[in-house]
Amino acid sequence: MGLADWLSLISICLLGALSPGPSLMVILACTAENGRKAGVLASIGHGLGVFIYALAAASGLSYLLNHFQSVFLALQLLGAGLLLWLGLRILKTTFMASQRQADIPSSAKQPAALQYAFRDGFLIAVFNPKIAAFFISLFSQFLEQGQLVMLHLSMAGLAGFIDMAIYVFYAILASTAIVNGLMERYARLRDVIFAVILISLALSLFASNLNLM
Repeated sequence: MGLADWLSLISICLLGALSPGPSLMVILACTAENGRKAGVLASIGHGLGVFIYALAAASGLSYLLNHFQSVFLALQLLGAGLLLWLGLRILKTTFMASQRQADIPSSAKQPAALQYAFRDGFLIAVFNPKIAAFFISLFSQFLEQGQLVMLHLSMAGLAGFIDMAIYVFYAILASTAIVNGLMERYARLRDVIFAVILISLALSLFASNLNLM
C-alpha cells in the first residue's frame, strides 16, 4: 500500500467514526451516567471491538457473512437486544432506583461502573455486524493476495485506534464543565432522552431484521 492508500483509509475511518449512531449514544450514555472515566473506558472497549472486526474483515470474514446469513442476523438481533437492555437500564436507574441503592457510597459503585462501561462499549461494537460489513467494503479496495499478516494488523490497528480516539474525544467533550453542567441540570430529561433513543434504535433493528426473516 502506498501513502495515498493509507491517507484514503484514514479519511474513510475518520468519517465512519464521526458518523452518529448507536455506538455514539452508548458512549454518551456511559459518560452521562458515570463520568469521564466510564466514557473513556467505553470508548476503549468499542475501539477493541472495531479492531477485532477490522482484522477479521482483512482475514476473510466476507466468506462467513456471505455464506452464513444466519450468523449476521443473530448478531444484529443480539445488538438490538443490547441496545434495548441499555435503554431499559437507564430508565430503571432514573425512575425506579431504591433509596438503599442511592445510599451506597459512590466509591463502592465506581469500580463496577467502570467495568461495565468497558463491557458495554465492547459489546455494542461486537454485536453490530454492520461494522464488519463496513470494513469488508472498505478493505476490499486495499486487499490483495500475498499481503503480509502484519499489513492486515496495521490496517486493523489503525481503524481501531481512530475509532477509539474519536469516541474518547466525544466522551471528554461530553464531560467538560459547560456540557456536563447542562447535562447535570437536566439529568432526568437527559437520561430519558438517551433511553428513548436507545430503545427506539433497538425496536427499529428488531423490526427491520424480523421483516427479513
